[in-house]
Amino acid sequence: MTTKEKVENKALELKGKAEVLKGETVGKVIRAKGLADQVESDLKNAGNDLKNVGKDLKKAGQRIKKATKKRK
Repeated sequence: MTTKEKVENKALELKGKAEVLKGETVGKVIRAKGLADQVESDLKNAGNDLKNVGKDLKKAGQRIKKATKKRK
């Protein structure tokens, strides 16, 4: 094997390693984006749940207010 062939083979090996690292990095970025989307969805759902709780509390307060007025 000539020196030129050794250099070409080493370059090919390094190119392959770089592609593997690139693939792992891209995969991690995609995974992180997916997890971020899930967290965003969870936060939006929690916010909506809080809105609903607030509405329910308001209704309960109005019912209590009506109930106490009738007793007087």
